[in-house]
Amino acid sequence: MLLVLGINQRAVMGLMGWSNNAMTTRYQHLTPDLRHDIARQVDELLWTPRWTDESKDETKDETTSSR
Repeated sequence: MLLVLGINQRAVMGLMGWSNNAMTTRYQHLTPDLRHDIARQVDELLWTPRWTDESKDETKDETTSSR
């Protein structure tokens, strides 16, 4: 559950009382929901444009007109 919450691996080790990474590796597993969320994020990164040429032009116009 700590992995799902995005808790740092070092913090997980401290919370669980583990002194080495082997324990973390052994007990942290990716859940199907987490795998799906990661795949969705990668999909959005690869296939969804962050901006269009029109939105860049609008931002430029707003910046120029406010001077």
